[in-house]
Parts: sequence; C-alpha cells; structure tokens
Amino acid sequence: MAKRKNKVDPKADTARIVRLRNYQEEQEEVYYEYEDEESEGEERLKKMQVPKAVYRVVIILILLVLGLALWMNRDGLSVDNIRSWIKLQFVGAGQGDGFPVSITGSSVFASNFASYGGDALILSDTAFTAVDPSGKEQLSLRHSLSQPAMHTAHGKTLLYNQDSTGYLVLSGTETVVRGTAEREILSGVVSSGGRYALGLHGSDGASELNVYQKDGTLQYTYSFARDYITAIAMNYDGSYGMTCTVRSERGELVSKVTVFDFNDPEPIASYETRDNLILDAAWTESGDLYAVGESALLMAKSTNYDFTEYSYDGRQLTAYRLDQNRAFLSISAYEHAGPCTLLVFRGNNEPVRVESPERIVSLSASGGTVGALVNTEVVFYDYSTGTEQGRIDGGSDAKSIALNSERMAYVLGVSEIRTVEIS
Repeated sequence: MAKRKNKVDPKADTARIVRLRNYQEEQEEVYYEYEDEESEGEERLKKMQVPKAVYRVVIILILLVLGLALWMNRDGLSVDNIRSWIKLQFVGAGQGDGFPVSITGSSVFASNFASYGGDALILSDTAFTAVDPSGKEQLSLRHSLSQPAMHTAHGKTLLYNQDSTGYLVLSGTETVVRGTAEREILSGVVSSGGRYALGLHGSDGASELNVYQKDGTLQYTYSFARDYITAIAMNYDGSYGMTCTVRSERGELVSKVTVFDFNDPEPIASYETRDNLILDAAWTESGDLYAVGESALLMAKSTNYDFTEYSYDGRQLTAYRLDQNRAFLSISAYEHAGPCTLLVFRGNNEPVRVESPERIVSLSASGGTVGALVNTEVVFYDYSTGTEQGRIDGGSDAKSIALNSERMAYVLGVSEIRTVEIS
C-alpha cells in the first residue's frame, strides 16, 4: 500500500517563521529597554542611600542619650518602680471607685501603712488590705491579731501578733505560711527571697532568733542569754541577717547589733552602743547595714561589718524610713514642735541635709524622691540634692504617707486613705 504524505504549504510555513522572528525581535527590544530602566533605578537608589557611617553615628548617639538617662535616674530604677510601670502599662490603672477609700477596721498604726508596686498596703486592727491607684481593693484579709505588726519586702509580707504567737506570710495576695510560734513574738522580718525570721521570748534566756525557710521549716536558731530582740534585718535572699538587742547593765542601757551567716552556728560580727535604743534595722540591696537608734544611726558595709555611729547631737528622732538602698531620718531640737532636719543616707557618706521650718512626722520614698509629711502638708524633695519639687495639703487628720510614685502619695487619715499628687 502506498503511504500518504501530508502536504506542506511553503507559504504558510514561511509566514509562521516570519511572525516568530518578529515576535522575538519585539521581545528583545522590550527586554533591553527594561534593563536600561532598572539600571537607572539602581543609580537613583545609590544616590539616595544613606552612608552606613551615618547609621552608626545615630545609633551611638541614641545609646549615649539612653545611657545618660539611665545613669541620671539610676536610683529610681528599682524593682518596685519597674514593676509598677509595667503594671500601669499593661494592666491599666484599674476600675475602682477612686479615693478616698474607707479603712477596714477602726485604727491603723503609722508603721502598718506602706506602698508596694503602686498599691497601698494597710494593716488595721481587723484586716490587711491592698488597694490599687484607682481605689480598687486587691486584697482584704481578715485577721485575729490583737497587736498586729507587719514587714514587707518586694511583694512578700509578714504579718504577726506582737507579744503573742500568731503569724502568716504572704507572697503577693497568696498566703504561703500560716503558723504559730512557740513563744511570744518580739519582732519579725521577711526577706525578698521569702525566708523570714522571728525574734521570740527565750525558753532558757532572754530572747531567741528563729530563721525559717520559705515553706515555714525552721532553719536556724540562736539564743541570747541577757539581750532582748528589738529589731531584725535580712539580706535579699535571707542567707545573712542581723539582730538588734537591748539589755540593762549597771543601770545603763546597752544596745547590741549582731551579724549572722545562717550557715554558721556562731555570729560573725557584733557591735555595742550605749544609751541608744535601736528601733529598726535594714540590710540594703547595695550591702549597707543600718540600725536606727533613738540617739544615733549605726552604719556598716557587708564587706567588713565595721560599724560607725552618726550621732543626732542630742536632737530627737521625729520620723524615719528605711528602703532597699537608703536611710531617711528626721531629727529636731524640739520635743513636740519646731523645725526639723531631714537626713538622707547612702552608704557611709555624709548625708544630704534638708532643713524644714516645721515638724516632719512621716517619711516615704520612691525612686529619686523622698516625701515628708510636714505637719499636714506633703512635701516632695529630690533626695540627691534636697531640692523641693512641690507640696500639697494632705488633710487635717493626716497621720502617715506612703509614696506611690515620685509625684503621688497615699495619705493615711483617721478613717480613710486619700491620694495627693503634685503637678
């Protein structure tokens, strides 16, 4: 059988080839035009591009400004202030009904009023309450303590019954330990790490120091044969501490500071002062040790425990406040009224002095500011220079203040908590 052959039209094939060639030529022309435009664009971008050196200079300047700002406000960069700022930015100011807020209970001692993380902490004769800056109640814990006392440190709070046996430890709003001491409690303190210590009436001697782990397990005990504990302080994690005690010796008052490493059965340092009852003590985060006495302040560094005394020169202590890195004292030559001198201590350096023409009855600090309740006015000072930043009326019944920030303070009245703020 003969094979059939497909007929090919030469003209048709030629036409196809011509059209393809024309198409390719068109494409080539478009291609080259596009390439020229891209080159011109790259040239323009190169001209507009900022040199890398400029970026480096800008970054260095930003870092220098940031570093200078941090250095100038280094004392205000506390954990409290950072936590308070974060809480305000992400949680907001709350949804309370505002201030004033009525006190739960009938009375609050000035020593049982404080501020932490932006909240006001109030221990009355019937309840422990935390209130946020909007007036919203964050916690209300009823208690049966007949002589309530409290100590706070970085969100940890120890509540105890002075001259009785009951106590409890809170972490934030959670009760982590609820206990009963073997004997009456003289003094107590909680560390930022959660360990806590109680000074008790002694079983064989005058008093006894008991140190506990975070879960309430007894870790350390030390007995004083003749001395009664008046104050206790612990370092950040509760591994070190000091007690302040008092005894009578031939009719003379003798106070003693004893320093402990709680991994060592015996004290590692001690210091005695006469006619100077120790009221309170602090072991700061920077390693400074303070013991506030009625007639002199005791100071030492944790590097050598070499105590020195700053005498009030016969003037009376009218108010004091100890915080994580500083000691604030107000002293006066007058017994009930008259001018005062505010002293700000940072380490063993000479204190910053601020003269007040009227009596200071309460002190509180936040960041680089110290607040003073001067009669019934709340006065804000830059603590590093003593410069007054502003003042505002606190109310005729103002008993104590607790700074919420560098420009705002909670004010403890007879039956309510108020807020004041300078512009």
